[in-house]
Amino acid sequence: MSTNQSNWIVETGQAWKLYVAVAGFTGALLCFTFGIFSLVTGGERFLALVSCGLFLGCATFLWFTAVLRCSHCANKLVWTMVSTRPHSSWVVDLAALESCPACGGRLDRVA
Repeated sequence: MSTNQSNWIVETGQAWKLYVAVAGFTGALLCFTFGIFSLVTGGERFLALVSCGLFLGCATFLWFTAVLRCSHCANKLVWTMVSTRPHSSWVVDLAALESCPACGGRLDRVA
């Protein structure tokens, strides 16, 4: 297996965590969208929808930060990427990881 053709997160079996996070963030975005559209009908549900979207987005981010870890050093990958990369590129850098940013663990050393 070549490390140039595989994503480190996928190869460590943690891709499902990315999919759950995308689903959570999509749900939060939908809550915000429906909240904005509820203003057309009088805005009775605006506060509930926006609050739900805010809660879901924060809960998803906290969960994602806690569960995506390096299989070598148990470093929290999301937090490392958020705190060391520009805000405009940390997600792209996370998706393109070839090794752990903290310990350098690579695919060839993954069990």
